[in-house]
Amino acid sequence: MLEPAAEEVFLKYRNALLGIGVDFYDELVTDLIEDCNQNLESRLQSIIAYYCWLQTQNRDVVDPNKLFIQAFNEEWNPIGWKDEFLEREEFKSPAEKWWDKAKHIDVLKNIVFDVQSNFWSGGKIIFAYPSGQLFTLDLSRANNMSWSEIIEYYERVTKVKIQQHPNRIVLQKPSTKWF
Repeated sequence: MLEPAAEEVFLKYRNALLGIGVDFYDELVTDLIEDCNQNLESRLQSIIAYYCWLQTQNRDVVDPNKLFIQAFNEEWNPIGWKDEFLEREEFKSPAEKWWDKAKHIDVLKNIVFDVQSNFWSGGKIIFAYPSGQLFTLDLSRANNMSWSEIIEYYERVTKVKIQQHPNRIVLQKPSTKWF
């Protein structure tokens, strides 16, 4: 279990390390993180900076966990670190990647409340009912759906019809018929 400060550092770099291919199910990797009492951020930055340098040399990391372990055992310090490294496409979480595509769809900008990553389950999309209540859709399921299927899913769950007009989007509840 990490201390809150160490956990914050780890979470900042986690997606980049996953993008490199580090396997956090490996006990040696998790032990090194948990046992690192100082310079955790430097170790993580050094791994990412080295990976980015390898990419400029058209080389790949053969064994990401071995690289990770070596960086911790040899107490690497980052060389040429840039915060921009964390913005690379391959370092984005599944939720960030999904939202980067979805935010260009006007309807989704109006019905999606949040998109969250979850290390263990992949993540979820949180939609808002017109009343403000929330419901979710599994991110891995959404990744296998088209935009129109996601909108149809929203309409089916909320029983609201979405009408798109040139400058606005209208959420219309079906009329209630009284017999």
